Amino acid sequence: MAPPALPQLLEQLSELLGRMCTEAATSLRGAGAGLLDGRLRLAEKIVASDVMGELRAGVENVATDALLFHAPVAGDLRTVVSAIRASGDLERMDVLARHVAEAALRRQSRCAVPEQVRPAFTEMNRLGVEMALKAAEVVRTRNVLLAVELDADDEAMDDLHAQLFGVLMDRSWPHGIAAAVDVTLLGRYYERFADHAVLVADETVTAVTGRRPREVAEFLLAQRSATG
Repeated sequence: MAPPALPQLLEQLSELLGRMCTEAATSLRGAGAGLLDGRLRLAEKIVASDVMGELRAGVENVATDALLFHAPVAGDLRTVVSAIRASGDLERMDVLARHVAEAALRRQSRCAVPEQVRPAFTEMNRLGVEMALKAAEVVRTRNVLLAVELDADDEAMDDLHAQLFGVLMDRSWPHGIAAAVDVTLLGRYYERFADHAVLVADETVTAVTGRRPREVAEFLLAQRSATG
């Protein structure tokens, strides 16, 4: 049987990456429900899932077929290479969401973080899920403008991460060292989740334009200034 045409393989890569992004969003949403609302069965489901590994294997198989049977060049080659790289970032996002779920299971509590930091984690979870879903839209539609928006979302996540440290460094912190360590690690998981979502979008921008996202953002800003 002849292998699928290259455009079909590239479309399969976009769809698989979109599914990986959606799965990462689902994992973080479920992990957050376990962490903040005590939905431990949902957290257990997140920890046990291997959907992301199967999807990444699918990306690697399709990318291999594209490289072996079609020897893509220029933009098509960038698309294949970016898909391989993005699948690694997406798998890492799933691992980070799993770490959040594992923290919920360790605590076995209605809310696994102190009440002082619950609002920050609630917003970090919402923002992380939103970023993963935006990344899904980017890889499916190759929307460069939406990819650039993710940088602002990442800055918002960094601000929330900094707020956590402000609470932890306050001398009035009453919850002890163990809780402080948990909060520190959880904050890092969310911050890195957001970073990887940005990297997924960045890979798509590079595949579409041949430029790094910062260059594209500067070009768009210059155009806006010229027409303003």
